[in-house]
Amino acid sequence: MNKKVFISGSISIKRLPKEALKSIDKIISKKFEILVGDARGVDSLVQRYCASRGYYNVKVYSIYDIPRNKISDKFRFEKVEVTESVRRKRESERQQAKDQAMTRDCDYCLVIWNGKSKGSYANILRAKELKKGLKVVINN
Repeated sequence: MNKKVFISGSISIKRLPKEALKSIDKIISKKFEILVGDARGVDSLVQRYCASRGYYNVKVYSIYDIPRNKISDKFRFEKVEVTESVRRKRESERQQAKDQAMTRDCDYCLVIWNGKSKGSYANILRAKELKKGLKVVINN
């Protein structure tokens, strides 16, 4: 069975830290499937990095019919359905449904965290709660 790694992080991060790049290179070398969101920041940076490496075993998750960011047509796409009550919430709360789905679907989580992002911190807690393998790279 092909292992899956959910990679997440803050939208404020503009460059992937070296430690994160090493981890992504290791994931690529093992041919694990990468699960990533469609946001700016870490999501887009991870997508760009994978495409630059010619690695397309990537699935982009979105709560929208058309993802906000999907760097390559070679990446797969997974739409996460949200309930009407969730649709009425703030954007950050709606996006939690996507992160919950990726955490549920993965074997491991790699979180690139700036030490402040509440969404990334929630992903760390969720990974622990679901007993997923977890690595946190701090990016200050």
